[in-house]
Amino acid sequence: MSNLANSSAEPSYITRLALNSAPFSSEVTRSSFFSGEQIVQRLNLLVHLARSSDKVGFLFAEQGVGKSTLLTQVQLAAGDDLRICRIDTPLLPDATSIIEQCLRAFGVEEGEIKRSSDHTPLLKNRLQRLQKLNIRPLLLVDNIDIISADNLAILMDWFSWQSDDEFLLQAILSSSRVMPELDTIHGRLQRVDLPSLAEDELSAYLMQRLEAVGYKGDLPFRSKELKQFYRQSSGNPAAVNQLAHQKLLGIKPTLGSTHSLSFSGITSLFRWLGVSILAVSLTLLLVFQDKVNSLFTEQSDENSVIEQSFDTEEEALATVILDEDEFTSAEQAEKEEPESLDSEPLFIENTEELGSISEALNSALELELAEREELALLVAELPVIENEHVKKEPSNDVIVSSEDEGLAVEEPTLETKVEEEPSSRVHQQDWITQQQGNHYTFQLMGSWQQEKVAEFIEKYALTGDLAEFQSDRNGRVWHALIYGRYDNKKDALQASSHWPAPLNTLPSWLRRFDSVQKQIKNTAQEP
Repeated sequence: MSNLANSSAEPSYITRLALNSAPFSSEVTRSSFFSGEQIVQRLNLLVHLARSSDKVGFLFAEQGVGKSTLLTQVQLAAGDDLRICRIDTPLLPDATSIIEQCLRAFGVEEGEIKRSSDHTPLLKNRLQRLQKLNIRPLLLVDNIDIISADNLAILMDWFSWQSDDEFLLQAILSSSRVMPELDTIHGRLQRVDLPSLAEDELSAYLMQRLEAVGYKGDLPFRSKELKQFYRQSSGNPAAVNQLAHQKLLGIKPTLGSTHSLSFSGITSLFRWLGVSILAVSLTLLLVFQDKVNSLFTEQSDENSVIEQSFDTEEEALATVILDEDEFTSAEQAEKEEPESLDSEPLFIENTEELGSISEALNSALELELAEREELALLVAELPVIENEHVKKEPSNDVIVSSEDEGLAVEEPTLETKVEEEPSSRVHQQDWITQQQGNHYTFQLMGSWQQEKVAEFIEKYALTGDLAEFQSDRNGRVWHALIYGRYDNKKDALQASSHWPAPLNTLPSWLRRFDSVQKQIKNTAQEP
């Protein structure tokens, strides 16, 4: 995030608002994460990619949107099934520092690191051992776009390591730009964009930042000021922090050079600039058409090359009759004196010529709108788990868990309904506890309400080995649904690749039965 233009080491408004510390600092902490709808969806997607796929997540957004904060949340959301090494690119300039940090993070003892003369085989062996323990090593690289070419080549080689037809290392990378050089990661790259704040999220974001440092009271910004913040920042959180900080200091909120336009904004600016130049050129042509006409007329008389005649009956100006008075079109009436209409013909007299110029301008505007619609369609194709047609209601919606409760989405309702009652064909917790712990299953969804599980089964006409279980989350009962039982991970993944529609369209989380049994056991021990 961009640095704040602090007027002093400690802002004066900290005492006035009874705050514990500066609320708009660029330091990344647990409390600096804003759980907006779009941001939470990206978080769930990245955790899902790390746990249940072999994809390398590539998170990209302009500077200041919050990529580092989101990577911190991925670390906090990780459970025992993930072992994480985070690399902040500016802090580790050489390859030796990078590989030693990974060895320590993945559990290699310090003495073994010092004794080893070649760290690369040591790292590869450690990744293989973690794989046998069903623990996924996850590499988080922040700001990979500024890493050196040599270090990038080393990481690309790590991503190619395999054992038993499985990749040894998962990764999530962040960047402020799209990096075509990463497209060669063996088809594993999954691009995920991180959007800026929406305008209706601005007040909640600022209040969250203030409350995180002890503020109690109403938001100290008026509606007009919030609109000004959004207009100047375009929703960039770092820019919003800077503007809010300046406002509380009593300084006129302005952005420095640290907040730049995004690539799409620059592209749109140049497009509209071209349309504006065309419009200005057309206006100047109409205003000074007499001089242009005379210039062409003189040239025609001198050279005797062009002979042009006008048929006033066939190509007369379009007219409108009102109260028996005849008027020319509005543009012509403004640009010509009444007495000159009959005495001197205009050079641009053909309405078809004027129409062609107007059509050119309209075509440019339509092209701009078409390109915007195309961009919107491209963004909509991102593999983000969201449903724009479902209103959020905390007490009723199916909830997506970022830790261990799986993923669920709402899909269009199928016309085919199963007449059999869902409860008669769904196993309960006793069936789950009887399964072998090293066997595998898929978790399909979770919800605070038990009836949502039945509705989910009914909606997608699910059959087979379905089982429902309950766990405790923050003192409340969480209901989850699992599907299938498989002897090993390979069989489970092969079976899921042949699931029929609509089951093959639902996001799922591959789990071992012992992890589910542990959740059920822990719930039973709760008082």
